Amino acid sequence: MAQQHMKFGSYQPPDPDEDGYEPAYATTSTSGSGRTQRGVMKNSVMFTVEGYNLKWTDITPSEARQILQEVMNKSSFSFYHYCVHKAQWEIGKFYAANFNLGVDRLNEGSERIQELSFQVTAINPI
Repeated sequence: MAQQHMKFGSYQPPDPDEDGYEPAYATTSTSGSGRTQRGVMKNSVMFTVEGYNLKWTDITPSEARQILQEVMNKSSFSFYHYCVHKAQWEIGKFYAANFNLGVDRLNEGSERIQELSFQVTAINPI
């Protein structure tokens, strides 16, 4: 079977780091959810959204620039990814937030990005 790679729209970024693809699901509950005086949780789940923390280290500024152009300041974008809860590759609408960028070297002509990381979160709940 052929190797799959994630994509933002039609752009295929470099593969993230080995530890740079972390599922991050978030569940939202109703405002009436909470613990009783005995400490028992009464939880009414509304929905859960799918998210992934992505990270690249030791990449060029042009690679970081291209990745950022595909996801930054977009209300949504298509994200081809491995969906953990379905155990399959799929395309979904996501948005990006919480950008972190560490610069390793600023020597002219040999600039290097130490780390680029951010979270992508699905537009629609699962």
